[in-house]
Amino acid sequence: MNDKKKTVEYFSSWQVQNKITLISLIAILLLSALFVAAAIILPAISTAQIIAFIILIPALACFGIATCHSSSLELEKARRDYDKMAQRLSETEDSQITLDRFFSISNDLMAVAGKDGRLKKVSKSLVNTLGYSEEVLLSTPFFDFIHPEDRASTRENIKALSLGLRSVDFVNRYQTAQGSYRTLSWSAVADDELGVRFASARDVTDERNFRTRMQQILDSAPFLLIVKDTEGVITNCNDAFAGLVGFTRESLLGKNVRLLTSPLHSAPPEKEQEVLRSRIPVTFDEVFASKGAEEKYLSTVFPILDQTGKIISIGKVSVKVL
Repeated sequence: MNDKKKTVEYFSSWQVQNKITLISLIAILLLSALFVAAAIILPAISTAQIIAFIILIPALACFGIATCHSSSLELEKARRDYDKMAQRLSETEDSQITLDRFFSISNDLMAVAGKDGRLKKVSKSLVNTLGYSEEVLLSTPFFDFIHPEDRASTRENIKALSLGLRSVDFVNRYQTAQGSYRTLSWSAVADDELGVRFASARDVTDERNFRTRMQQILDSAPFLLIVKDTEGVITNCNDAFAGLVGFTRESLLGKNVRLLTSPLHSAPPEKEQEVLRSRIPVTFDEVFASKGAEEKYLSTVFPILDQTGKIISIGKVSVKVL
């Protein structure tokens, strides 16, 4: 506000000076006219001097008037430019206020990072999640908070952002003020013109811990489990199933069951079709040869639906019958 007041005072002073100059030049012109009239009446002044005054003084006065007019035009142009700039500054201030309010009320973890490796702005939710003060987060290079094992992948992700790519669901771990780590899933985009990166994250620590515990339960359970999508790609299984068919769990994930040979990899086609048609689990007996001996299993094929009720996966659980 003080800068704006000073600028207005400056323009006002400039305008007053122009008016004074204009009045002074008009006065010179009037005085010159009076001098010429006096020179004509008083013959003591030579004809050459009279002509000089008649030509020179009005010429100088007209030049001053023209200069003053040009200055006025420049003043008006400067004022228009200033008004535009002031409007843009006002819009920027309004945008900043809106951004500040949005950062303060949003539940998402949001941050604006500069190319210098420091955070320029953080949301209140990010401050609460990590436990540091806003001053610490803004004054410390953000790589200092990232888990050492995740720094290389984070650098690669930043390089991709610099190339104009958008990052979606990039995961890394941030250390909290208490010394523990929170797993954050980021979506980010870079703005080269402003020289910053805008990022929004979700804290998926509890979600990932829950998945890990659930997988541990499934791996220790006394049954075989396989889940595949509607295209036949294996999305999950437990260690018992992987060990029985001679693979590791990690090597099975992402593979299509059609490329594997064991009959345990998939339910009989007619059972799957029945489940797809009825949307109801189907239980049946199966017999497989394992290590040269037949083993009986009670298997259940079941549908997995999304929130809209669409079948997105088919699971199969097989329990050995003793």
